[in-house]
Amino acid sequence: ILYVGHTYTVRANQAKIAALAQLPGVEITLVTPHAWRGPLYANRADAFDTSLAPNVRHHILRSAFIGKESAYIYSPSIFPLIRSVTPDIVHVEQGAYALSYAQILWGLRRFSPKSRALFFTWWNLPYTLRGIKKMSETFNLAHSACAIAGNSAAREVLIAHGFSRPIHVLPQLGIDLTAYSHVQSATRSDKRFTIGYAGRITEDKGVLDLVSAVGRMEHKENILLYFVGAGDALEQVRRSAPESSITLLHHPAVRNEELPEHLARMDVLVLPSRTTPQWVEQFGHILLEAMALGVPVIGSSSGEIPNVIGEAGLIFEEGNTTQLADLLARLYNSEMERTQLAVMGKRRVADHFTNAKIAEAQMKIYEWMLREGQPVNTTKHTTIS
Repeated sequence: ILYVGHTYTVRANQAKIAALAQLPGVEITLVTPHAWRGPLYANRADAFDTSLAPNVRHHILRSAFIGKESAYIYSPSIFPLIRSVTPDIVHVEQGAYALSYAQILWGLRRFSPKSRALFFTWWNLPYTLRGIKKMSETFNLAHSACAIAGNSAAREVLIAHGFSRPIHVLPQLGIDLTAYSHVQSATRSDKRFTIGYAGRITEDKGVLDLVSAVGRMEHKENILLYFVGAGDALEQVRRSAPESSITLLHHPAVRNEELPEHLARMDVLVLPSRTTPQWVEQFGHILLEAMALGVPVIGSSSGEIPNVIGEAGLIFEEGNTTQLADLLARLYNSEMERTQLAVMGKRRVADHFTNAKIAEAQMKIYEWMLREGQPVNTTKHTTIS
């Protein structure tokens, strides 16, 4: 398997690659750019820890336009790498019209035409493309054996763009439960009921709704609002919380491996995302991380959140701060319900969202591709409207 994507410049995210590599009969060549720009990314890519899976070879390639998912491309060294690997399966996690995917597909047609390729996409809103993006999408879809969509809406978007081959709905990343075992029994120095949020502190994430909802609650002297992250709405949160007599504690954004220690300080985690014309919640991976720790979760109705939580947490109508306040008060007043949700959340993650579960699901897709999927050299003249 030639596995390509900027997500794996981060060591914590590479746990899924390790889980995949542990399945029988698999060898993985992992390709990432040399770095990525973003709040949870470092200035350079983390090398894969081969002690986790010695059958993974990680190639960190110089890349241009890093930080731009659809526009970045690899150096020409990607082509001799493709020629030397001649992979059976190529899995690129950069979206339907990504130039890096087009670059790799071109290399496959030239140097490994019997390979079978698939891509992953999160994008769950309608879009219109022109110019090179449209050309790239047409080429990419025509030469893909199948696709993985990170949510059900992304699947519908691909269908609307004319992709008629199999589309599987599957998260990009799972949970490594061993990474949470050392913090599950952590003792907390602050005994106040802690309502937590972790992620981008922006208006589309609904953070101001969360502040408003907490402001409606009683017993605020016993409540702490704990934010972990960064974003352009942080100052507004800092101004709004004292106006509503809320005690706010903020911690800057942390890398993935540091997050469990912060989640363990929370009595409940809230993901209050709000849909905008430009964005709708694509998944909400933080919900899985909280549930894996036994932290009860509350999410809005935006995008994929209800499907992630299932019956293992509480849902409120996005933007409805009164309803959110009522749910928070309910958990504040019921240790029994918090305990029940903690158990249900852990079980849901273990049953559906571990890296091992996702790796097994991906392997079934690869096996189908080897049996029935079309190689990249069989669709030379396909046009997708």
